[in-house]
Amino acid sequence: MKRSDTQTSTDVLRVAFLLGNLAVGGSETKFVRLANRLAAAGHEIHVIALGSPYTLRPMIDDQVHVHCFDRTSRFSLSILRRLGDYLRDHRIRATVCANTYPLIYGWPTRVRLGRQNNACIESINTSQHTTLRDKLFMLIYAPILRRCDGVIFGSDGQARDWIERYRLDESRSTVIHNGVDTNYFAPDDSLRQDTRRSLECPESAVVIGCVAQFRPEKNHANLVEAMSRLALDGQREVIGLFVGDGPQEQPTRELVARKGLQERIRFAGRVHDVRPYLNAMDVFVLPSTSVEVFSNSALEAMAVGVPVISSDTGGADEMIRDGVDGFVYPRHDVDRLTERLRELITDAGLRDEFRNSAARRLRDEFTLARMDAAYTDAVRAQCKA
Repeated sequence: MKRSDTQTSTDVLRVAFLLGNLAVGGSETKFVRLANRLAAAGHEIHVIALGSPYTLRPMIDDQVHVHCFDRTSRFSLSILRRLGDYLRDHRIRATVCANTYPLIYGWPTRVRLGRQNNACIESINTSQHTTLRDKLFMLIYAPILRRCDGVIFGSDGQARDWIERYRLDESRSTVIHNGVDTNYFAPDDSLRQDTRRSLECPESAVVIGCVAQFRPEKNHANLVEAMSRLALDGQREVIGLFVGDGPQEQPTRELVARKGLQERIRFAGRVHDVRPYLNAMDVFVLPSTSVEVFSNSALEAMAVGVPVISSDTGGADEMIRDGVDGFVYPRHDVDRLTERLRELITDAGLRDEFRNSAARRLRDEFTLARMDAAYTDAVRAQCKA
């Protein structure tokens, strides 16, 4: 298994990012932004969405070629043919499939066009499959994954798990950690003050935040329970801030009401710019139980200067050195989460230590430039193979 590091070249790449849709989500947003940056660097980049929604379409820069197929069923032979025609006509040398679903279009197209004309690269953006439905679908995807020209993982732990679980070829696997724009995501005292004022959070309060869609695997319930325990402990004024929306939002609100925390937890909903809310936080918590690979939201919190407490999902322990850059705790362990929160709530000096250490780590390991160069190298290697 290769760890991709930087190596620049002036060779122009013709690459297509194949996505299931352009909905607002971690993977889709990541690849739209990556496409914008690679196009700005002079590469010919195409973003292809197999179907709706197309919410992220306005975020795609003009120099990126965009094509939407408007599929109405999970698999369409017509779209498969049109995809092959599009890649051939635009002389696309490599197709990067974002998550497993696009593989059922990307791999047959690669077979049709030939390895020398179009390499098929898969980017895995989930750590584990938790539903029976997803596990059954892997009976289809795993044989295709074993035939892909390259597979990109987001963390070492994820790579080890998938390579063993699905019998993948380690020599064709690459690990590329996510990066964060530390200029865009940066501490801003004025944003902090304005946002806390709008949320009616006193400056003396400690704000514990979470940026995540309300889905079962994001596990907001554990954070609510931990905050309930802190309230019962009589800790100093603590306020929760949840940013995001999703199907579990209403059940989470109901849990908050049952715990008597209505005055202590704010729901910001889905926002287009998370920076004001991150700046308003004193501690960031990622309580996920699965799916996370290398959390962008945690990286963004670290860049803004917010200490992070993360469950041990995905590559959390590759991002955060426990007790040095933040805390990593066993998923589902509410006792440990509460303990770690209590430490950071009561020790401003420890929050400062984590803040400074995380900033250095981001500059050294998790920059956008490093990630972009790694993706460029991974694609170029397949184009030259």
